[in-house]
Amino acid sequence: MSRNLPSGVTPADIDRHSGGGIPDHEHEWVPVQGLSPILEGLAAIFHEQCRFEEIVNSYTDYQRDETYYETGANCEAERSYRFELSYIVTESGTRLDRDRLDEDEDEQVEEVFETVIEAEQAFPSDTEVIEIDLDRQQSQVVVRHDGVKIGYGPGGET
Repeated sequence: MSRNLPSGVTPADIDRHSGGGIPDHEHEWVPVQGLSPILEGLAAIFHEQCRFEEIVNSYTDYQRDETYYETGANCEAERSYRFELSYIVTESGTRLDRDRLDEDEDEQVEEVFETVIEAEQAFPSDTEVIEIDLDRQQSQVVVRHDGVKIGYGPGGET
């Protein structure tokens, strides 16, 4: 095959530019713009994608003091994970944990779940994100809607 290639082009060049595969790499996860978080199903869902791109060549323009890169393969991996509803703080300041909400069947609990659903439907226009800490093992996402704080905790992969 190498006899049919133009001068200066090697089989490795063909592999690199024609889908010869992505080299082994560690994923460089970044949030997908416009999709982080999504509030639905009593959860805050985050989507991330890998931004890895193989650098195959570079050129430095010393007059402009800039370096330009030629990229090859890029990783298209995506992942998402959930923060499940963990607590609600009502307008009066009362904290209601999810465990208690699942056990109770009174009218107040029904109203609380309706408030959470309203917040999810109003997101992002009428729902304010107060805190996002994305350590998936021990942190939380907190939003506020109509004076009610809603906290989501780690829940797992989707």
